[in-house]
Amino acid sequence: MQEDFALSNNKYIPVNFLVVRVRSKRDRLWEVDRDDIELEAAKGLQRFKQREITCTLTLHPTYKNKPVHYIIVPNIEADPVKRADERPFFLRVFASEQIDLVELPATISAEFPSKWDKSSAGGRRVQDNGREN
Repeated sequence: MQEDFALSNNKYIPVNFLVVRVRSKRDRLWEVDRDDIELEAAKGLQRFKQREITCTLTLHPTYKNKPVHYIIVPNIEADPVKRADERPFFLRVFASEQIDLVELPATISAEFPSKWDKSSAGGRRVQDNGREN
């Protein structure tokens, strides 16, 4: 759910979320196998600007006789995503049985601006005839 427009003055943007099955509660999603996606909340024509998106889903503690966990991945559907499109959201989860809901710690990432030149990774390969590949 997004902040109420009347309170925040932020226009609603298209939102979505995925529920993805993982093997460990410590797993991160670097790549997602389509078979592991339990739910994609907004598909096709459902991707429009709205305050809230709601789905009902039955999850099981095992998959193929192995214990599993689930990660909820909220995202916006702006293309391309701009920093101005980012905003707070509210996630409400209702369950018929007791569950543990844990926020994963922030991913640590670093960028190192650079460029490829002749000294990078050994430089360009020069063929026997003197031409560069």
